[in-house]
Amino acid sequence: MSRSAFVSRHAQSLLVCALALTALLPAAPLAAWGREGHQIIAQLAETELSPAARAEVDRLLANEDEPGLVAASTWADEIRDSPEWRHTVRWHWVNLPRTNPCTFEATRDCAKGQCIVGAIEAQLAVLSDASQPDAERAIALKFVAHFIGDVHQPFHAGFSDDRGGNSTQLRFDRQGWNL
Repeated sequence: MSRSAFVSRHAQSLLVCALALTALLPAAPLAAWGREGHQIIAQLAETELSPAARAEVDRLLANEDEPGLVAASTWADEIRDSPEWRHTVRWHWVNLPRTNPCTFEATRDCAKGQCIVGAIEAQLAVLSDASQPDAERAIALKFVAHFIGDVHQPFHAGFSDDRGGNSTQLRFDRQGWNL
């Protein structure tokens, strides 16, 4: 199966799962996917892996403190504020123009690959390149596991002026929240 077909098939499966999860999540905890959301998406993704893909995932993540795709799915959030990984913060979302929000143009919306779409493409390229060191491929796998969840999260593909939903204020249970 080609890489694009693999990504497309799994992206479609994850989108369906993410949409289903959105409907099932309670309204009160407005903390985006959070750790549990990413882990649920990774657990669902694991069920779609072929035996060969599952063996490769297990092999690449075997040396992690907590091996497995579920644990790996939260890593990108855990490290993004550390000085070594600060450059990856911009990889967690993409901003689209309000004038035509249903279109994505890489040169306009993801200059130099600095958005979630560019990050997924770059990390998939590392992951699929068997000549890369296993340590680099494991990092790429952890990014992909996280970013596939992020890209389906509300406000991770949105407008720059809404600041990921932080500019939208609401009241719930007599408390102020932002989306």
